Amino acid sequence: MELLAVEKGKYFFDGTLGLGGHTKAILARNRKAFVYAVDRDELSIKKALVNLDKFKNRVKMIKANFKEIFNLSLPLKKIDGFIFDLGISSFQSDNPDLGFSYSKDSPLDMRMDKGQQLTAEIVVNDYSFSELVRVFRDYGEFRKPEKLVKEILLARKRGRIRTSKELKEVIRAIYKRRKTMDPLARVFQAIRIEVNRELEGLGDFIYKLAFEIKKRSRIAVISFHSLEDRIVKRSFKKAAEDGFFKILTKKPIVPAENEIKQNPRSRSAKLRVGERL
Repeated sequence: MELLAVEKGKYFFDGTLGLGGHTKAILARNRKAFVYAVDRDELSIKKALVNLDKFKNRVKMIKANFKEIFNLSLPLKKIDGFIFDLGISSFQSDNPDLGFSYSKDSPLDMRMDKGQQLTAEIVVNDYSFSELVRVFRDYGEFRKPEKLVKEILLARKRGRIRTSKELKEVIRAIYKRRKTMDPLARVFQAIRIEVNRELEGLGDFIYKLAFEIKKRSRIAVISFHSLEDRIVKRSFKKAAEDGFFKILTKKPIVPAENEIKQNPRSRSAKLRVGERL
């Protein structure tokens, strides 16, 4: 909130509404603020409507991907601050019907937007050998994912892999649990990113947004894995080198130990903030 200079601004954009945590913090901190908030998940928006009922006159919620901001007819040049909390929310991760987590058995879905066709089940069962190698190499950061892909293709011959438990069994056959960067987590992360096209065009979007917004407007981005953070860092750096953007966080801000204890899922979060010159 401090880096977004919430007290000084009036209009804000929350590109990843979720259950409304950041929007609520902005509206509570500045009684004159108004937030345009978007999310791809219709169920999250419905939950946010309840959580933000107290502020309903100062927030406009839209079902959309934040990358569509240039097509949403919003007063872009009036907005003082933009916040993007990348990845999935705890609400999505804990919902067994969505299939994001491997801790509970659920259908292989992983769609943030239920209106789209591509699901995790389609990726796992219908992608070719080379397509799966690309997904696990680029999004799961496996150096040699061929062994994993061969195991999945072998399992597919026995029957369609339909649930997170079935996929987990396939992966655990070749990768044992690890305390840090568990291969199972990397597999699910890779599939989720592919299903939702999370990294597709992200760098170009951040760079374009940094150029299009008004002077003194700020952009804050929270990422949760190295792939996202790398893209954000490079986009900010390019905009700064091109002379129209100032990076306000020389190093990403990470959670303190007490925050990690209260919220273990915050441990990998990195916040970067910049300002239009």
